[in-house]
Amino acid sequence: MAERWSDRPREEAFLFNPAFLSSIMCEFTREYCKAKKVGCPVTLNFLAPAISLHIQTRERLPHSTVSSLYEWIQYNEDVLVDLPRRLRGLLPFLREALMFSLHQQTLEFDNPHTLTVGEKNGYFTTGLLKGVTKDMADAVQSTRFLARWFAKSGSETSILSSWGVQP
Repeated sequence: MAERWSDRPREEAFLFNPAFLSSIMCEFTREYCKAKKVGCPVTLNFLAPAISLHIQTRERLPHSTVSSLYEWIQYNEDVLVDLPRRLRGLLPFLREALMFSLHQQTLEFDNPHTLTVGEKNGYFTTGLLKGVTKDMADAVQSTRFLARWFAKSGSETSILSSWGVQP
């Protein structure tokens, strides 16, 4: 999105600023890499915020990674209805956040398709999370959960297709 910051609508600037989305992506990458012991596919890192930032979907996520992703989606198919539109709408902001992360060295490419945590801290600290709204804390917790859930749910292609997304 290379438009000037001052030209953005206020809500867009506050909700989808590169630093916030970058930290969401860092959280996802950190948790995914910790759980799977390999780099995090960029595509999954773009999918997760479209789920964790959407309150209606986030509130319906299971509380444990023991739940099968594929079974959960079967019983909650309605969450897929608006996902492609939300994801398309978020993509420019997520690309900008990825560039921000790479520039700030909070994320780095492991290979051309996977990310790992960079040299600098880009995730939310416990202290920081104590001072945020419940909605923001829930979004961060859901992002962490999705990373662990995706890490144990099979291949990148299977995960994406179960959510109705093509790479």
